Amino acid sequence: MKAILKYGVLALAMVTMAAGCASGGGGGASDAEVIDGMVTDMLAALEGQDIDKMVSYYSEDFESDQGGDKAATKEFLAGAKEQGFLEGIEVDSSSSETVVEGDKATVGPIDLEGAFGALTLEFDLEKRNGSWIVVYMAQY
Repeated sequence: MKAILKYGVLALAMVTMAAGCASGGGGGASDAEVIDGMVTDMLAALEGQDIDKMVSYYSEDFESDQGGDKAATKEFLAGAKEQGFLEGIEVDSSSSETVVEGDKATVGPIDLEGAFGALTLEFDLEKRNGSWIVVYMAQY
C-alpha cells in the first residue's frame, strides 16, 4: 500500500510539473501583469498628487513627445500641482491595452480629465536589468 501511495504522489508531482512547464510555469506574474500593476500604481500616485512616486517609474533617460526629460516632466507636474490643476483629476484606463514585444512594451490609451481639460497618454516601457521602466510618454 505504501508503494502505491508513493508512486501515486510521484505521478501527481510529475503531472503537476508538466502542466506548469506547458503553461509557462513558475507561478510568477507575466510581464503584462507586472506592467499593468506598475502603471496602475503610477496613475494612483498621479491621482494622489505624489509626483515623486509617479516619476520614480521613469528612466533617467526618459523623454516625452513634449520635449521634456524626467526632470522637466517632474517640474511641470509639480507646477501643475501647485496651481491646483491636479485637484480632482480623473484617470480612465478602461480602454488601455498593454502590448509586450520582447523587452519593449506600450501601454495606452489612458485618458485624463481635470481642471486642465482632457488629454490622453501613452507610455513606452523597456525591460532593463530584469525590471520594467517607463522610457517615453506621448500626450495627445
